[in-house]
Amino acid sequence: MSAVTLTPQRSIFMAKETKFIKVSPSSVNSTMEKWADFGWEIVGAPWEIFNKTTHRTQETDKHYSSEYTETINYVKITFQRDTSMPNYKELVELENQYDAPLPPAPSAFLKAEPKKMGCLWIVLAFVGIFATLGIGTILIIVLRLTSYKKRVAKWEEEKAQFEKNNAPVIAAYEEAKKNRAETRKKAKSLV
Repeated sequence: MSAVTLTPQRSIFMAKETKFIKVSPSSVNSTMEKWADFGWEIVGAPWEIFNKTTHRTQETDKHYSSEYTETINYVKITFQRDTSMPNYKELVELENQYDAPLPPAPSAFLKAEPKKMGCLWIVLAFVGIFATLGIGTILIIVLRLTSYKKRVAKWEEEKAQFEKNNAPVIAAYEEAKKNRAETRKKAKSLV
């Protein structure tokens, strides 16, 4: 929830640009730190907006209505930056690079690893061995162990194929995340 509005303000002594950002109350400190890295200074105190609205809805029955409350809670932070500060152009360029959207994240490999033979199967197998002393119980254990190995091998093959097919997407996403972090470090060194 971040809305940015730039309003240039001019004075006789220096030119300043202003930015208003709306953020959730939990991310106020991290937002102030982030924008300070790009040369922005906080103007005044952050202002918390808290709106609570109750709505009543009328259903098909004339005697029945329901009520729900909508709450909007955010903090408005005002930032200013001097346009005549040293390294201003570099900071603006780095900020634009930082704000550039990331490429789409790689989709996750959704299949879960096959489950191992559970404790219940082991307990039932031993109960079966002691109760019947039959070959069937031993056969169940052997079949269960061999089928597990086949399922794991198939799962590992599918996962390797997925990673191979999505390697360019994964690499582009990781590179963009790395560049974003480096951009912020560069900007912080210029301030």
